[in-house]
Amino acid sequence: MVIVKSMSRRIMPFGICALLLLAGPLRAAEPARIPYEFIYQVQQREAALTRTYTNLIMYLRLKSSLPEVKTGDLKIYIDSKGGRIPVTLDTNGTFAVPMLESLLEEKAWLVSNQPKGTMNFNWYVGLVVSEVPTNGIHYGSLMRPLKDLEVIRSQMVPGLASPTNQALRLKYAKDKEGIVVIHAKSGDKVYKTDAAHTVAIPWEPALLEEDPEISIPIPPEKVDVVTEE
Repeated sequence: MVIVKSMSRRIMPFGICALLLLAGPLRAAEPARIPYEFIYQVQQREAALTRTYTNLIMYLRLKSSLPEVKTGDLKIYIDSKGGRIPVTLDTNGTFAVPMLESLLEEKAWLVSNQPKGTMNFNWYVGLVVSEVPTNGIHYGSLMRPLKDLEVIRSQMVPGLASPTNQALRLKYAKDKEGIVVIHAKSGDKVYKTDAAHTVAIPWEPALLEEDPEISIPIPPEKVDVVTEE
């Protein structure tokens, strides 16, 4: 599960992939690096998906697997024939590279100042969601972001297995007790806030087919997607 916080927008985040940056035997003389072409392709897919999903949020992140190495200690650059091209990391380690075909042609590398096998590369995808209606919404509409994220997931990483457990999680302020009622044919299914002040609505194919109406008396403060591989 990956959570992306936002002060002004509700976001349904989803961790698409986590790859150890060219993991291998630790050699102090060898820096961790990753092909520029790979990052280029990820950003290219992002641009293509953005044309279909206008509410898409995506970012790439680099961080060390060593607890003593902080983001501020990292130096990243593209090792090109014309010289080093610095890559800026923000405080969370997120970054983007320039999209240059010339760097593809020369098979450039993204290089760090850290030893090989000690860097993690991640990319994350989320969807900005509108306000959740308190009345009149149906199960299929409420859970649509989960379906959209499955499509995005399959396009980003073809052949990747679907998570075994998925849910939509509604987050409430500590002074509010949230409740969600699914008015199924077999009877009302009631979900209440837990100790973390969240209400988790599970993804159930049978409910998706039935598409019952849902009551949400109190709008949540934030919504995200819960997945377990």
